[in-house]
Amino acid sequence: MTVRAAWLQSTGQTREDTRLTLAALLTPSGQSPDETPLRSRAGIVPGGFVLTGSAPMQATIGTGRAIVQGDDTAQGAYLVAVTAPESFTLTDGDPQNDRIDLIELAVLDDTYDRSGDTQAVVRLVEGTPAATPTVPLSGPGSTIPLYTIRVPKGTSAGTGGIAWSTAVTTQHWPAVALGGIMPASGFKGAYVGQYRDTAGLLQRWDGTTWASYPKAIGGIAPSTTTTGGYTGQYRDNGGGLQRWNGTAWQYVEGASTLLLSATQWLTAQQQSIAPNTWTVLSLPTVEIDDAAGWTSNTTYVVPRTGWWRVSAHATFANEAQTGMRGARVVVAGVGQSRLTWLIPAGNGAVSVGGSGIVRLVAGQTLQLAGFHNHTAAIKTLGGSGYGCSLDAEWIRS
Repeated sequence: MTVRAAWLQSTGQTREDTRLTLAALLTPSGQSPDETPLRSRAGIVPGGFVLTGSAPMQATIGTGRAIVQGDDTAQGAYLVAVTAPESFTLTDGDPQNDRIDLIELAVLDDTYDRSGDTQAVVRLVEGTPAATPTVPLSGPGSTIPLYTIRVPKGTSAGTGGIAWSTAVTTQHWPAVALGGIMPASGFKGAYVGQYRDTAGLLQRWDGTTWASYPKAIGGIAPSTTTTGGYTGQYRDNGGGLQRWNGTAWQYVEGASTLLLSATQWLTAQQQSIAPNTWTVLSLPTVEIDDAAGWTSNTTYVVPRTGWWRVSAHATFANEAQTGMRGARVVVAGVGQSRLTWLIPAGNGAVSVGGSGIVRLVAGQTLQLAGFHNHTAAIKTLGGSGYGCSLDAEWIRS
């Protein structure tokens, strides 16, 4: 028969009928379209089959439950329970080479595998010593690998035995009932609407890929969400709210934030400026730098693309009363004419500058330059509240 039902006929229900129909309660395999209808995801129920080193050369596998999908699709899935711990004694290490042993869960069903046996077992498969040892092939039957154990050359109870904390590698994976949330990553979803918990993040299979949750409910996603699930989704990016525009994360409009303020606050920070050239000013005192973009006391690496309000001032000491004094904002090495200010010198300290709106791109550099055309070098006026300063405030994208 090709259409089977559990507990329908008064007689004649086979073990195969039972396995295939009960698999309706299990998560499909999903690793290929032809597997999904009848093959179940093999694995262990989370928390079982824990390995402990019970003696120098002895391992014990704890109790647990598992699903073993038959190698032949028609076999269906076997539901297995280990109700008492199973212990295994490993052979001493080879004198010359390491080896890798395998502990696996196996279902032997002579009807299908011609193994001559019909039972479920947890068994040890001993590897072959080699200069570069490999995991041995599974024994007969349908199997799930549980652990591999590296046995170094010369290892025995007399030499201290297996270093259980470092020699064991977990090979098994979890399985849950249909509709359960899978605590694992690295596998394809089997159906639209399946969920998994990976690295503490809930994800949903949309038929093509795993989409981080929340999706389409207005929830704010964590900063680890690299790609938005829909236009208008928000995420918390380490204290700053961002919105997915369909292609990239953009900072939320209207959330003006002062990101930078640097200055020559101390008198000792004043700087000598040569005449007739625009000189980038050093601003060693950093009052605010939200994005940690200020470098070398001279340069701000722009962290966000968008419109910025930039304020800049250069203050010159009263060392000469002739010529002009100037301040200029420099973007990516180019002086900005709309952010350039010049005034004549006077009898006293001269402060020149202003503010303006300019569009900047993330990764560009922002600097403050000073200028004068006196015949000799003159100094900026560090400290006393008149220090040269550069402020940058992000407005919107």
